[in-house]
Amino acid sequence: MSQGGDLSRAQVEDLLSAFFSGALGLELRERISVLEKLPAAHRERLAAMEDRPIWIAWVTERGVVSAAGRYDAEQSRRTYSHVLQIEYWMPADIHHSSWWRADHAGSRDRDSPGP
Repeated sequence: MSQGGDLSRAQVEDLLSAFFSGALGLELRERISVLEKLPAAHRERLAAMEDRPIWIAWVTERGVVSAAGRYDAEQSRRTYSHVLQIEYWMPADIHHSSWWRADHAGSRDRDSPGP
């Protein structure tokens, strides 16, 4: 498993942003791109991660949310999709970590390998 694998940092950040807006239904208002601008609890959690995953943070209607993503290139190749472990934090001290899969944009058939 890698931090970015076959995807660029920007592509992983896009997937994490899409997770916030699509899966969690959050309105992304302002991107936070400097670790020092995050609330202390978010900074401490991200800094404590050994593998330094790709992270993003946004100001939303629920307050500041942040996520760290680890792209699994091997599983992504096997499933013809993007597979990420996403760990995220939201206000009122909510924390979740789980694996997510996103199909490639424009794929015609989930069971076919695509182009």
